[in-house]
Amino acid sequence: MAHLTLHHAQQLNAALAPIYADPRPTDLLQRLSAAIDGVMGAEMTCFDCFDAAGQMRNLGGGAPTLLTPELLGQLTQHIHEHPLFQGIIVERADGPLKISDFCSHQQFLRSSIFNEFYRLIAITHQLIVGFNVPGQGLVTCALSRSRRDFTEAERALLAFVQPHLSALFQLAWRTPAATPALAATLGLTLREAVILDQLTQGRPDKTIAQYCCISPRTVQNHLRNIYAKLGVDNRTAASLRAVAAG
Repeated sequence: MAHLTLHHAQQLNAALAPIYADPRPTDLLQRLSAAIDGVMGAEMTCFDCFDAAGQMRNLGGGAPTLLTPELLGQLTQHIHEHPLFQGIIVERADGPLKISDFCSHQQFLRSSIFNEFYRLIAITHQLIVGFNVPGQGLVTCALSRSRRDFTEAERALLAFVQPHLSALFQLAWRTPAATPALAATLGLTLREAVILDQLTQGRPDKTIAQYCCISPRTVQNHLRNIYAKLGVDNRTAASLRAVAAG
């Protein structure tokens, strides 16, 4: 792997410093994507979460208007065919991998996942790294381009960013220390207590879903269970119960 130059390290530190100073989860992925794209010249940066079975859920990132629910459904359907799935998701590679590490450009252009998804958003090259986030599982950061492959110097840059991504995710989505006590007091599961805590902070379902690495529909299912256990029928009443419980 190429060595990281002092200039690039300083660029990355300057780009990440404001995010460390304010690691709010509401727009963390957009700010991280902008910082990475600005230094590395990626055309699109996206974050995804994978459960133990290898099922993917898109968390967000750059170019959100390109990634429609229909297109993301196509990606989810074909994700096991991705050239990097085995290395990143199954074997949990310790560093960044490129599609070109595992197949030629022409082989990728003939693949189902390219023709069903990447061709539709004009993406032909990717550099991906995975990192574990306690309570969420494996999260990946995928850098994409349409015209040229990533260099070894850029692989080194993403390797430098990898531990910072893990740290920033943990800062933004850490579970409050009082959550287990809240769960015990109100008769909720720990996941329900985390969602209720997010609810009291006024966060919408989509943000809660990103925080918990679940879908907005699953958040809604949890909310119905929370309402039933608390004997309430809306977000405001549930939030008031949580505040009263301390």
